[in-house]
Amino acid sequence: MSEQPMSPDERVLLEHRWAVRVNLPNDAAHAARTARWVSQQAAYAGVARPVEVVQAIEVLEKFALVVGHQVEVDRAELERRGIDPASFQRELEQAARLREEDDRE
Repeated sequence: MSEQPMSPDERVLLEHRWAVRVNLPNDAAHAARTARWVSQQAAYAGVARPVEVVQAIEVLEKFALVVGHQVEVDRAELERRGIDPASFQRELEQAARLREEDDRE
């Protein structure tokens, strides 16, 4: 991809989004643990748990694993290429936009 100049504001925003990306596995795992805990507390208290809630917890747990793996892959690629996080995040976002455009066609 051709390297476009990056404004300081764009760099800060991209660096923040990279930091959010890197923290996603922790956030997803926390959400899954919290949802599981609430579900267990409801069961303990004798409150019915809809099957959708139990399924949603399983989806959250799977998402935490998948996003964790993806972030590991992203970090390894960033290190392999030796580029800064803002530039790498910009490339990831551009690739995601292209995939979304292809999906709409």
